[in-house]
Parts: sequence; structure tokens; C-alpha cells
Amino acid sequence: MPTDTPSPTSRYIRRLHLRIRSLAALGILATALLAGLITALPFYYAAHSGIEHISQLSAEAQAEALHYQFKRYQDITRQLTGRTEIRRRLAAYARGDISREALAAFTTPRLADAMAQAPDMAGVLRQGPEGELISQIGEIPSNVVPASAPQEGYPCRLELLDNGEVLVQSCSPIVTSAGEHIGRDIVFFHAEPLLALLADTEPFGEGARMRLRSTDGQQELTLGPEGPVVSRVDALESREETIHVTLEASLGEQDWQLLVAVPSQRFRNEALQLLLWPALAILLMALAGSWGVNRAMHPLLARVDRQARELEGSEQKLRLAASVFRNAHEAIAITSPSHAIIDANPAFARHLGYSIEALIGRPMKALLAWHTDRPELQDGLQQLERHGTWQGEVRYRCANGDLLVALQTVSAVRNGDGDTLRYIHIFNDVTEQKAAEEVVRHQAFHDELTGLANRARLEQHLDEAIRRSRLAVRQLAVLFMDLDHFKEVNDTLGHQAGDTLLQAVSERLQANLRAEDMLARLGGDEFVIVVDPIQVADNAAKVASNVVEALTTPFTIDGTPVTIGVSVGVALYPTDGHDSDSLLQAADEAMYRAKAAGRNTWCLYSPPSALQKA
Repeated sequence: MPTDTPSPTSRYIRRLHLRIRSLAALGILATALLAGLITALPFYYAAHSGIEHISQLSAEAQAEALHYQFKRYQDITRQLTGRTEIRRRLAAYARGDISREALAAFTTPRLADAMAQAPDMAGVLRQGPEGELISQIGEIPSNVVPASAPQEGYPCRLELLDNGEVLVQSCSPIVTSAGEHIGRDIVFFHAEPLLALLADTEPFGEGARMRLRSTDGQQELTLGPEGPVVSRVDALESREETIHVTLEASLGEQDWQLLVAVPSQRFRNEALQLLLWPALAILLMALAGSWGVNRAMHPLLARVDRQARELEGSEQKLRLAASVFRNAHEAIAITSPSHAIIDANPAFARHLGYSIEALIGRPMKALLAWHTDRPELQDGLQQLERHGTWQGEVRYRCANGDLLVALQTVSAVRNGDGDTLRYIHIFNDVTEQKAAEEVVRHQAFHDELTGLANRARLEQHLDEAIRRSRLAVRQLAVLFMDLDHFKEVNDTLGHQAGDTLLQAVSERLQANLRAEDMLARLGGDEFVIVVDPIQVADNAAKVASNVVEALTTPFTIDGTPVTIGVSVGVALYPTDGHDSDSLLQAADEAMYRAKAAGRNTWCLYSPPSALQKA
């Protein structure tokens, strides 16, 4: 019985067809894989870098909040040592005019009153000129080490008590106006606000840990499974971590830093999640391309039919590539070598509030909120020209006028000769993170109750005002105010009424000042006004008189008329001091003279030599 045996030529042709289809399929898959890698890697690195940058911003914001808390402890410590009467009594004790017992009897109730007004304060220890104990109240660790850091009053040590409670130690010397050391205050604060900030690891994801460490490695505060732990950092310990990325942020310019250990897997996972759908789309594109080419090479199709199917496969690939471009969550724009927009995806148009049609042909610089001659922009363009890529922060002006802050990556697409054909712009919106950073910065320099500038902001402003006055050879005035009878309001109407009164005082004082003058609250019932500039000393006296008159008018607190007064001390630059510390000290002494003169009045500063002659 005859059999249909394929001829050698037929078998060869079949093997050749199979080889051609297999090679074509492998070529398509290899090309798709390479194209996918080339497309995915910039996305991956941009996303990975963006997530790390956002985490670093969060760490710096957390460090700023810790720094603000430390500065608050510092301000409280300085307020304890800043009273003129305290320095006078200690100076008398140092000269032998009064006994230690008399000094302790004067000091102890005032320290207790200060602790009652500062809930975070756990204990206070006051020492004399030789380090001898004058008075102590509250929780004091058994071994007290005075501050050795140059930051006067800045928290210098952490103490872990036997009951597991953590105390923050801050110390500040007490010196006379002549600079003579006559004592020291060592203050201990409850560390609950610091522990709460260290426990807030939500911005960094699950598994993140935060540590507060001194830069010399002497102390480190961590939250262990059984509570807070204060330990010394081993200088020989390995700094390499294979499963965590450690973010570092300094606390201002002080000797403390915040370390945040974030699982490195978090950055990879979030970046890979962003690339999941594009990867699937590329895989589908490769499979569809292989199928299209195999169909196109089928030996029974005519040449025209094969070409049509090849074109159909190419068109399908282009549609898939366009789908990836259109559906990406990142904002993407393609520009010409002159940076005119050729195409943009919906995310780019949605972020800026324009339609895609309105963006086509528009120069990228027309969308920026910056002037095109800014050094940052010019440097970025030069780097893009040299290296073919640039990454940085860009500010856009949206269609509705809003400002959008973007973390942007720009990559050049070049031909084989190195000529630039296109630029690919990819950005992520970080406006909210920037806004959160601004909120933290505002809180660090403003009083929480009144919204006025705090001591840190006052010192910055006063230093700058002194610099301007020195260059312009002009005067400025510092008015130090302490409210009279404020404690009686707290005692009779309660602390809530006292807070309401402080807010009303702030509003009334602000209404009586010029726009260029500054009003700050140091804490408690103490305020400071910087009048800059003034032509003659009488101008400062007029402002002080207006302040006394403004605060003499009764206030209405919760329906109850309240009458207070104010004692104002006035110091002038450069007559009474050449820096912020000396001017504030002079104004403080003048304020106490106003109180001694009967309160509810003002007094110009007079040096001690002038008072002795009088």
C-alpha cells in the first residue's frame, strides 16, 4: 500500500519555515525585552529616587519637630536664669552678703512656681558659683552631669530613671551683666513629646524605626519592645545595613541627629508596583508581536497579505506603547530640542489644569513659575546638554494660578550621531510634602497660642535689624513688656481665660504697630516689640506710651470685664547694646525698673553707673 512520504525538499522547506518563524519570534521577544528594560529603568529609578527623596523630606520634617521641642526646653531653661532679681540675689550670695539658707528660701518657691507653669518640667536643680547646691525640687537623677556642649541651654543629656521614664537634661549658666559666672540651673523635662515623635513612624511605612542620637555617640534614645532605651553607641559597631536604608537628619546646627531606619524593600516594592502595569503591557505587546509576525510569515499568504499583517502587528505595538504612555500615573511630556511640547499624557495635563490640545506646541518655559533667567534653570539646562539627563525640583504655574512643586527628571533621546531628537520630561507632584514642610518650619518659629514670633524668630529678626541699622547708621528700639496683674486673671478666671486674654493682648498690640515693626511673645506674659527704624529716642517713648495706654483699656473675657496693666522697658541701639542679647537684657532691666516705679508705666534703660550717680 503506497504511503505519502514527504520529499526531502518539503521537509527542508518545513524546517526552514519553522526556523524562520522561531527566529522571528525570538527576535521579537528579545527586542521587546530590551525595549521594556530601556523604558522601565528610567521609570524605576525616577520612582525609587522620588520615594527616597520624599522619605528624606519626612525625616527632616521630623527632625525639625524634635529640634523645635529641644529649643522649647532651651527657652524654658533660659527664662529661669534670665530674671534680673535672680542674678542680683546670686551675686549677693557670691559676695557673701546673704547666706545660702536665705538664698534657698528665696529660690525654692520661685522654682516651684516656674514648674507649675511648665507641665513638661520634671525637676530643677540650682547651683551656686562653686557648684554647690542651692535648691532642688521635683525628679532629679542620682548622678547629675552639667552641660558641656557649647549650645548654652540646649538639651545636652538624656536620663533613664529606674521606673523606665526618660528625662531630658538642659542646663544654663547664670552670669552677671559683667559676664561673671555666679551659678547654674540644671533643668529636667519629661520626654513624652520626644517619645511620641519617635513613635510616629507612619510616614516611613511598616518596620521603620527612629533613633535620636548625639553626634559624639555618647547617647542614643530608641523605643524598644519594653519601653524607651537610652544607651551609648558602640564606636566599633557596623554602620552597614543590608535590609534597611538609614536616613539621617540633623537637629538644626546642634549636636543631635535623627536616624530613621527604613526597610529597603519598601522603596523597591513601591517602585515596582508603579511599573507592574507597564511591564504587563510590554509583555502583551511582545506576545502579540510574535503572533503577528508568525502569521505574517505563513507560507500560504501572499506577499501583500504578509506585509499587511506585519503592518498590523507594528500598529498594534504602537497602540500598546501609546496606551502605556497615556495611562501612566506619572506626568510625562515629550518636547522638541527647543523644549516645545510635542505630546503630553493625561496625567501631565491633569496636574497643570490644561487640555492636551492647549499644551501642544507651547514652550515648557511658559508653564514655569520661575523666570527663565534664574541660575537654577540655566544650570539645569547646561547639565542636560552635557550629560543628557537632569533631575531636580521645578515649580509650575497651573492654569488656575496655583503653584505646583514637582520632582522632575528630564532625559534626552539622541540618534547615533549624538544629536538630540526629543526630551522626555517625567515628574511627580510633591506640593503637599512641601506644604507640610512649611507648616513644620512655621511651628518652629512661632508661638502656638498667639501665632506671634517666638524667641528663636525674634533673635533672627533682631540680629538682621541690627545689621541693617549698623550699615545705615540709624537707630532701633527694643520694648520688653511684662503684663501687670496677669496672674490674678489666671487665678480668678482660670487658665483658659488667661490664654484668651493673651490672644486679645496680642491682637491689640499688633493693631498699634507699624507693618515693619515686629511683635514677639517670649512665653508666659512677656512680649517684645522691635521698632525699626526710629529717628529719635522720643519715637520709642511714644510707642511705649501708646502700648501702656492701649493695654490699660479694659478687656472683655467671656463676658467679664478684665483690667490689666503693663510694665515696659525700652532699650535703644546702639546706645544701650550692640547685639540682640545685650539689647534684650537692657530692656528687661528697664522693665523691672518700671515695675519698681509702680507698674503700668514705661522706663528707658539707664546703665548701672548712671543709676549709682542718680
